Amino acid sequence: MRIGIGTTLPHTTPVEWVNTLASMGCTAAVSPFDCATARPLRDEYLAQARDHDLTIGEVGVWRNVMSPDPGERHRSIQYAKDQLALAEEIGARCCVNISGNAGPGGWDQYSPENYDEATYARIVETTQDIIDAVDPTHTTYAIECMPWMVPDSPHGYLQLMKDIDRPAFSVHLDYTNMINGMARWRALPEFIAQCFELLAPHVVSVHIKDIRLQPGLPTAITEVQPGTGAVDFDMVLRHIAALPEGTTVYVEHLPDQQAYREAMAFVLRKTQ
Repeated sequence: MRIGIGTTLPHTTPVEWVNTLASMGCTAAVSPFDCATARPLRDEYLAQARDHDLTIGEVGVWRNVMSPDPGERHRSIQYAKDQLALAEEIGARCCVNISGNAGPGGWDQYSPENYDEATYARIVETTQDIIDAVDPTHTTYAIECMPWMVPDSPHGYLQLMKDIDRPAFSVHLDYTNMINGMARWRALPEFIAQCFELLAPHVVSVHIKDIRLQPGLPTAITEVQPGTGAVDFDMVLRHIAALPEGTTVYVEHLPDQQAYREAMAFVLRKTQ
């Protein structure tokens, strides 16, 4: 496995970027540039990554391709195609997005429309369109699991793969994002194991995070520093170790560089 952090952190040069990641022990990174980045700067990042044996595993989209606004939806879909083309060009493991919010509110938030049959059909068609526009052979397109939009379960992800029916569609696994209620919380180890057992043949990248059930009402399950919550990291890392060697693994959503250093140190200790 290749381990890194799911952010680029503030930096001013590619050298600063790579030195910070290398000092943490990272062997994987998310792309620090996008399709609009000038080629000389892009090439400098890539050269630094090669020199430091750093795999760029994810090219992010993070745009709402399900937006109810036609203009935003069109721009987001085009950006997804351009980002997938970039991932193909640089040989990233995947280009990743979420399925998107089909209703009002933030691009990554819940709306009832997210579960409409018409929305599901549009997710399938849009993903097919993005993949077919690039026809990648060196990378794949993936949709990150989310608590309140498709896919929100491992079985749902398998069905989505079947319906999209493209070899260049793969699994980006974020098991904690699917812990969206007490039933899954109470069966946390079994649920995480099921995610890997069902999806392992298709997983290209993993977000490895920790969660905690907070006191008070109503139910609140939140992300916390790796090693301080309820996730069995020994079990998770055993499952990841059984995936193909180049699988990229990321800690994410931490408040500052020191927290990322501590998280990387924790995960790396667990792999020894």
